[in-house]
Amino acid sequence: MIINSHVHVNTDSNYFFYSDYTMKRFISEQAMNNIDIALACINPKIGKFRCPNDCSFSCSFLNGKENKDLQNCSCLSPKRHRTTIISDNDRLKIICKTCGSELFSSSIDPLREYNISLICQTQMMRNKIKPLLYLSLCKATIQGEIDFFEKMFPNEFVGYKLHPWTDQVDVSSFKISTKLPILIHTGMRNIESAENAMIFANNHPYNSVILAHAVQLKDEILSQISRTSNVYIDCCPADFLFKHKESCLINPDKITCPEDIYLKALEFLPSSKILFGSDSPWGDTKKELSILDRINISEKEKNNILFRNSSKIYSLNF
Repeated sequence: MIINSHVHVNTDSNYFFYSDYTMKRFISEQAMNNIDIALACINPKIGKFRCPNDCSFSCSFLNGKENKDLQNCSCLSPKRHRTTIISDNDRLKIICKTCGSELFSSSIDPLREYNISLICQTQMMRNKIKPLLYLSLCKATIQGEIDFFEKMFPNEFVGYKLHPWTDQVDVSSFKISTKLPILIHTGMRNIESAENAMIFANNHPYNSVILAHAVQLKDEILSQISRTSNVYIDCCPADFLFKHKESCLINPDKITCPEDIYLKALEFLPSSKILFGSDSPWGDTKKELSILDRINISEKEKNNILFRNSSKIYSLNF
């Protein structure tokens, strides 16, 4: 049994990173790697949240490429524009932090249509694909979205995904009401820090909270998680984290191979605290499985990581 607890998919063509990671490609990748259940979330890089002044829209170096990341551009001075989500009374606004442009505002989360599309497109495969709903970090709309989906689509999804970096919003001050698990992106920058995610988790003691990307292998955070009953981590994508370890991990010199990411986490955490995921399309499912397969741990520990923990946290029935 294998459960991929962290994977993204495009529901249409309106995504600006990995725009060719279609539902067909996602389903094919999971099948080829014998994934029994995938907990799928929409790709957070949605075109309508991209400032039109960002030079990636017109950059000749990126035209025709599936991943329009300015890190792949050879321009000497890329004009990157970063948008953020703010609350305005009972509305959500998308503002460009770089140029000050207001892209749009809405009284409901603009992600709603994408989450509904994910639910509908995977409905006939519900035994294999369990959606996670990506929610905008906006205090004016987030609880309304939770209430809407839990009323209108009960049993059609298994949890929520929050992405502080994409939204450019700190998660630590949020308090939401739901019984479902919550997956939170973490990274090296303060707005996406594991420290902020731990504050959120401590404010939600009755929710299972999964912190993504091995919490950058921060000793203090791993130690806190070991003592906090409702908090878990994933280590994906280990291959990507290793290749970019200088910008993704604390003490990168101590990480000599992707397997070390799991082994470092296991110095602090029991295997019952770690979930397998691929973070596709940023990661590759085959590579992520091979990394875990090469780690010298017991079969019981591997099975905890591969499926038992996800099954328990997300109340999955086989």
